[in-house]
Amino acid sequence: MASRTRRYVVAFCIALLAVAAAWRWAHPPEARVSVYFIRAQASSSTVQDVTRTVQGRGPEALLAAAVRELLAGPTPAERGEGLVSAIPAGTHLRGLRIADGVVMVDLSQEIESGGGSSSMLGRLWQIVYTATQFPHAPRVRFLIEGQTRAALGGEGVVIDHPLARPASPPVF
Repeated sequence: MASRTRRYVVAFCIALLAVAAAWRWAHPPEARVSVYFIRAQASSSTVQDVTRTVQGRGPEALLAAAVRELLAGPTPAERGEGLVSAIPAGTHLRGLRIADGVVMVDLSQEIESGGGSSSMLGRLWQIVYTATQFPHAPRVRFLIEGQTRAALGGEGVVIDHPLARPASPPVF
């Protein structure tokens, strides 16, 4: 009889551990990430970070969550503070992975829609700054619909190689 009780107790403990592990997996920890929007000034613009709380395990999941926050655009409060996004509505993240210090960001074709050269530069820098916030992945490579491109949109903004943050924030 004691043997049977012991088996029930062991089975119960294993089941309890499985439930706890499943709950933990379904509820990833929260982390704070930076998302970069545009602050327009009289004759130029630059990127400015805001902090968002996201859920994710590991750098890829956190960066993917940060990029999704970027694509969602500024909150009403952030817009009230003068922050905007140059990224077209409807742009979505198709995938993100990190390989050899390069963040590969695969975006939908909407990223190339509309805008002039200043808008394209704004998009580029918003994504570069958001995607390169972790020191072990300081460069970003753009993919559009899973393909590498020589330039972003028709404006000739070159994206044919991995890009890094410049020494000082860009003004465009």
